[in-house]
Amino acid sequence: MDWNETETIEKRPLPVITVILIMINIGVFLYTEWKGSSLDAEFMIDMGAMYEPALVHNQEYYRLITHFFLHFGLEHLVNNMISLLVLGYTLEQEFGKIRYLILYMASGIFAGLVSVYVNWTLGEHVVSCGASGAIYGLMGALLMVLLKNRKRIVRSDIFRFAIYLVLSLYSGMQDTGIDNAAHISGVVAGFLLCGILYKKNKKIETRIGGY
Repeated sequence: MDWNETETIEKRPLPVITVILIMINIGVFLYTEWKGSSLDAEFMIDMGAMYEPALVHNQEYYRLITHFFLHFGLEHLVNNMISLLVLGYTLEQEFGKIRYLILYMASGIFAGLVSVYVNWTLGEHVVSCGASGAIYGLMGALLMVLLKNRKRIVRSDIFRFAIYLVLSLYSGMQDTGIDNAAHISGVVAGFLLCGILYKKNKKIETRIGGY
């Protein structure tokens, strides 16, 4: 995303929480590769990936958090961390560090719960992990931020981001290896949580330039 300034904007500080989250994800990935392979499904279950039988039957509820700090391979990690950095650079200052962290964590947990429910209903045992549920939560939150600030943001920018979000979800649906339930529920969670947590920052006005 290319962010352009419509008016004089205060210089954005370093998104500390976002940087910490990225460092944790990278650290967990390196540890995973050191101990085994992030492409080994059984090993990833041992590491804390989401796996319905382990969560439901064994009550291993910690997986609701650990699963979105694990990634299948370097490409999976890099793509998610780039998205997290771009979104976090904007949203962390808008929300404030604590509310931003709550938004991220809650979106990831909710996405994991919905994913488990959908797979369990379908009778499928799926090993899943990745930060995308939480990241899509940030995307849902960003859509709400744009709507809440619609008097100060060009309507075409809001429309373009909404289209981008829909296309991103649609693209994921074309890949059977993508956990679409987590993506969609992440967007919904982030959108709704933003309505509760977000307070408009009158000092900052942004315009979306393109995707």
